[in-house]
Amino acid sequence: MPNKRKAMLVFALLLWAAFCFRVAVARFLPNDAPFDGQVYAQIARNVLEQHVYSPATEAPYDPSLIRLPGYPLFLSGIYSVFGHGNNTAVRVAQALIDTASCGLIALIAFFWEPDDRLKRRTSIAALVLAALCPFTTIYVATILTETPTVFFALAMCLTATLAFKSATQKKALLLWGATGLLAGAAVLFRPDSGLFAAAIGITLVVTTLLRPSGVESSKRRPELLYRFSRASYLGAVFSLAFCLALAPWTIRNFRMFHLFQPLAPAHAEMPGEFVPRGYLSWLRTWIDDGRYIDPVLWSLDERPIQLETIPDKAFDSAEEKQRVAALLEKYNHPPEEPAAANAPPDSEPSPPLSEDQSNQSQESESSKTEDESAQDKGSDEADQDDESDQSDENAPADQAVDQPVEMTPGIDAGFAQLASERIRRHPLRYYLWLPTKRAASLWFDTHSQYYPFEGQLLPLEDLDYDIHQQFWLPLFAGLTFLYTLLGIAGGWFLWQTRDFIARQWLLLAALMIFLRLAFFSSLENPEPRYVVEIFPFLAIFGGIALVRMGGLPKGRDVSA
Repeated sequence: MPNKRKAMLVFALLLWAAFCFRVAVARFLPNDAPFDGQVYAQIARNVLEQHVYSPATEAPYDPSLIRLPGYPLFLSGIYSVFGHGNNTAVRVAQALIDTASCGLIALIAFFWEPDDRLKRRTSIAALVLAALCPFTTIYVATILTETPTVFFALAMCLTATLAFKSATQKKALLLWGATGLLAGAAVLFRPDSGLFAAAIGITLVVTTLLRPSGVESSKRRPELLYRFSRASYLGAVFSLAFCLALAPWTIRNFRMFHLFQPLAPAHAEMPGEFVPRGYLSWLRTWIDDGRYIDPVLWSLDERPIQLETIPDKAFDSAEEKQRVAALLEKYNHPPEEPAAANAPPDSEPSPPLSEDQSNQSQESESSKTEDESAQDKGSDEADQDDESDQSDENAPADQAVDQPVEMTPGIDAGFAQLASERIRRHPLRYYLWLPTKRAASLWFDTHSQYYPFEGQLLPLEDLDYDIHQQFWLPLFAGLTFLYTLLGIAGGWFLWQTRDFIARQWLLLAALMIFLRLAFFSSLENPEPRYVVEIFPFLAIFGGIALVRMGGLPKGRDVSA
């Protein structure tokens, strides 16, 4: 009993340290800049002030379906208590949620460790890795969905773990129902959370059908039928609860927009809104790194897209580059709409000077001394030079901001043709090599986004020494490799136990990680923040690895 109290004290102290770390990050590194966060906050304010679910900043506040309701309603709940737009309260709440996620990581590690003698030490090690993880912690300081997404992913993983371990039918049904509800709630925050639900569903079916039974061969057929029926009705309960959580949002969209839309549109578009799918398809034929996203994707229909920002690997030939240049020229310089009707009337011409006035003017001008004329000439030339220099400096920036741009269906069709040709020429590049490179870019990024020193580690000569990237980015890259190696080691130890249950947890975690990685590596915007949810699972496996490698002090187990 004393050892148990000591273990609980260690857990409490670690959770308190995790919470303090997250509050400190929220206090000193707050970030309201992400556009998605501004949209979520605006929807939350409109829900409270205008009683409409809309991202509009001014009337009319048209209803929208471009964002799922989970996070905006979470924000509106906090705003209603602590004040509209009080993002400090949001950050504190997210610090609490992320601390709870650390606790869930410890619990999952406890249940996944097959050796009863190592369970508590494994959970403590996993909790340490989770509490210190800077990759997930930074999101408590942003108004983004990552923090609740991580929490729901871990919560559904824990309830699924308990459901797999349940000894009674009633308990299993309740736990699978709870898992489905949590999965549905997660999707209401982030639509890609459905990948977590898919991972759990696949694990349920595979492990139920393949679980060793030890029955005689004559009884195997009834046993298989029983397993199939068990997987079917447990999966049905899980799926029904999942759909039940999405039902209110789906019904609302159908009644308001006459559209079956249980999630959010893939490109955040309203019904009937044009989406440049051809251009996006062309981007997927060459983008393999997040550094290209801002100049060629997020700037779409906002700023000009310069050919110089596109690398040579985006073109298979000089002729193809010329075609892209021609399409971008049309995008950057769309035809101007007729504006003659809106132009102000020309001012009336000044009346001509009379002969006397003309003579007086000439006499006045000729009365200037030669020195004054020279001085005026020099002053005028200097002013012209200054104005010319200032104009040269400001012209590109002003032009980039003010220049109208437009991606039209015709231009988009041109990019679609280019994409089709590139895919036909190199199908392996499109379907295998590029997704693999995007996956590596997503995983082995520095994951420093939203820190003051965020950036790419390579090339080294581009590091910004003013914000100390030469120190922070190598550190974060090293931490990424450390968590990865510990995760691989923990998975290997589970596999080596040759225990079916241990390998079941390995399958579940692998599916939750790699289904997500595969999905986002197939998109044209490989942003590293979309895979930050993998680190909690690496922390779980890392805790298993640390204990089994002797990374923590050995001694009498606290569970004794």
